Amino acid sequence: MSWRDATNTQCATITKNAVGAITHWDPHIIYVEGGNTFWLQHCIEKGNYSQLIVDACTGVDGSVYCGKSAGAIVAGANIETATWKGWDDPSVVPGKESYDKWCECKGFGFVGNTSFFPHMSSDWENLMREKMEGEMGNTMRLREEDVCCVVGERELSFVTSGQTL
Repeated sequence: MSWRDATNTQCATITKNAVGAITHWDPHIIYVEGGNTFWLQHCIEKGNYSQLIVDACTGVDGSVYCGKSAGAIVAGANIETATWKGWDDPSVVPGKESYDKWCECKGFGFVGNTSFFPHMSSDWENLMREKMEGEMGNTMRLREEDVCCVVGERELSFVTSGQTL
């Protein structure tokens, strides 16, 4: 079998089995894009990916986790911040059709008890002030062009921005 045939076979196998992409490729970085946070979390739960991703991104040789938008929200302590703006529709997940069903839903918890609030702009300042006074005091704000990057075991997080100065 040629290198190309072996590579194509391996890619086809992993495409059919997403778990293989995490467990067999030993990635250096795991990037999770945005979309509907509730659907993303549902897929993570349904596929039993949560512990696989946490395990892949922690430890001495852990992958760096990068999440944008919904991908950042699920990296936090919980995904309640997805309910704040009313942008994502929870009704896409059967049995969890309302925002209150998601308020206690745990994320990966890569940065202790910190959650992530993406798409931050001046439009959300009052909402953030209100939430920071309440129980959600540990919330990292991400601007539109930001991606949350986390090195899990050290609970080191940083934001990388596409914005040019």
